[in-house]
Amino acid sequence: MSVENKFFDEETETRWLSKFGLMTRLRNLVDLETEVHVTNLRNAVAGTFRTVWVNTRAHEGFHEIGLEVSDVEGDVWGIHFPPGEASPDETLAPVWLECKRCHTHLLSPLPEAEFEYLREGFLIAKHCDRCKATTPWEFTVEAEIIADDRAAAKAKGKEEKELRSKGRVSIKMKIKVIRRAFGMRIEDICETDNVSRQGVCFHSTYAYEVGEKLEVIMPFKEGDVAIPVPASVVRVDRNKATPQHAVAIRLEKSAR
Repeated sequence: MSVENKFFDEETETRWLSKFGLMTRLRNLVDLETEVHVTNLRNAVAGTFRTVWVNTRAHEGFHEIGLEVSDVEGDVWGIHFPPGEASPDETLAPVWLECKRCHTHLLSPLPEAEFEYLREGFLIAKHCDRCKATTPWEFTVEAEIIADDRAAAKAKGKEEKELRSKGRVSIKMKIKVIRRAFGMRIEDICETDNVSRQGVCFHSTYAYEVGEKLEVIMPFKEGDVAIPVPASVVRVDRNKATPQHAVAIRLEKSAR
C-alpha cells in the first residue's frame, strides 16, 4: 500500500542486502512501518518486510527505502552470508537526527549501509523517549553541537562561547575514489574526515586537482558490490610537511 492508499505491484532491484534486510528503490512511495511483500523473481521465494527508513524525495523518479526482514518463506536470496556479519544494530558512526513530532535532536548511530542515503528527505523509524512512541526521524546537519565547558569559561571570567558545528559531521568512514587519467582507471581507498549532505572531505597521497571529475563509493567495504556516485573536487589543501593532502569533493546532484 502506497502513501496514496493504493495497492501496487512493482518490479525493481536491490541496491544492497544482508541477512537482516535490504535497500531498494520504488516509484511508489511508502510510509515508515509499512509492511511490503517482496518476491525474488529468480527463485520465486518471497517474504514480508517492514519499512524502517525511506527517502521521501524522489531521485530520477525513484524513492530509496530500507526494509527489515519480518517473515520469509525460505532462502529468499540464495546467498550464504558469513556468520560474522554485523547485526542490524552494529554501527559505523553517530549522526544527528531530529524527531519530526517533537523536534528533539539526538546524536544517534546508524548502520553503515544506511549512511550513503543520508540526505534531504531521509526518514527513519526510531523510538522517541519524549513522545513515548516510535516516530519518524530525519537526518539533520543543522543541529548545534555545544562543545565548550560553560562553567570553566565563567570561572576564568571570559565570555561564554559555544563551539558549533553546522553543515558537516565529523565521521571516519572508508571510501573508494575512482579517477580516470591517461585512459587508466585509478582507485584510491581513503578515510573521511567529515561528511555533509553535499560531499565529503578526506586525506590522500594522490595529487587531486580542483574541478576534477571522479566517482566515489561510500561507505566502501571490500568485497561488496556498490554503485559509484559522480563527484567533483572543490578544494585541495596541500601540506608540504606531509605527503597527505586534504581533498574536499561535492557529490553531483544528478546522482542524488
